[in-house]
Amino acid sequence: MENERKKTEQMIQFYKEDRAKENLDALVHQMKKTIFIIPAMLPDTPEVNEVKQKVKENPGQQIQLPKGTAPMPAILNSQKGEKFFPVYSSQGQIPKEPKFDLLMNLPFAACCNMALDERLDVKGMALNPFTDNLLFSKPMLEGIKKAGEAKQVKVTPKQYQVMMRQKAEFHDLPLRVFKEGAEFVKRLGDEREALVSEVFRGAFDKQELYPYEDGSFFVMALDINEDLLLVRIDLPPVNEAAQLCYRIYVTLNPNNDEVHYFTIEQGRGKDRRNLGGVNGKGQHVDYGEAPVEGVEIQRIMDIIEGEKKSS
Repeated sequence: MENERKKTEQMIQFYKEDRAKENLDALVHQMKKTIFIIPAMLPDTPEVNEVKQKVKENPGQQIQLPKGTAPMPAILNSQKGEKFFPVYSSQGQIPKEPKFDLLMNLPFAACCNMALDERLDVKGMALNPFTDNLLFSKPMLEGIKKAGEAKQVKVTPKQYQVMMRQKAEFHDLPLRVFKEGAEFVKRLGDEREALVSEVFRGAFDKQELYPYEDGSFFVMALDINEDLLLVRIDLPPVNEAAQLCYRIYVTLNPNNDEVHYFTIEQGRGKDRRNLGGVNGKGQHVDYGEAPVEGVEIQRIMDIIEGEKKSS
């Protein structure tokens, strides 16, 4: 569940950076696999207040709500006076104030149904309203709901391959780099294309649609200096209008085992390339337009050196 939430938060950032239809489709596809958190309040009745007191006196103990008691989601009002049904991708997105009686965990389909419930009288759904504030209007939610599972069936093999490649480039591979650290970076230098292909293949739950071979990748390990081992990973050509990588750079400082994950990505506009990356928290980082290929490594070294000085 936690991994799916992290993937959703990554997809949110991709969509915020480039609101292309392909990125929205990928975000919605990922949201359908995510459990969201909804703050809720209980009715102010003597029976419910008695239960609340028991919860305070017995933290962690399961307490049965009075029969017929239904929690109500905490609806938000916009500055324009419009009401939205708020959903949060993780608990850290929820403001500390005001205090809520409970937090409900619901899949995306259930969130859509609640936002479309006429009794709530809302304009739509707000995703992470105090940070990302992505708004899904009722017509948009109705379209997503109607598509349902049918939309997933209609995803073409090429669309599926793009989404799973994004998953490999921006989630699975950086997760291995930061989780396994120096050991994994050294393995990259030794096992090279075979290890990269293994990670990408693992991102595909439909193995019959995996389009690559070991030879589709090119991996080169460089000992830049005593403080920097750099592994360059060249990826299959990017032919789709989606956020995909041309190259990935993984770095390791052998003296303190510090690792970094950088990407040369397809950016907005024709032939534009961005220098990006993923940090240790799984968050996408944007360093702006990528330099020409021959200067990429120097730019990465400058970023690492700048982080040293600022820390």
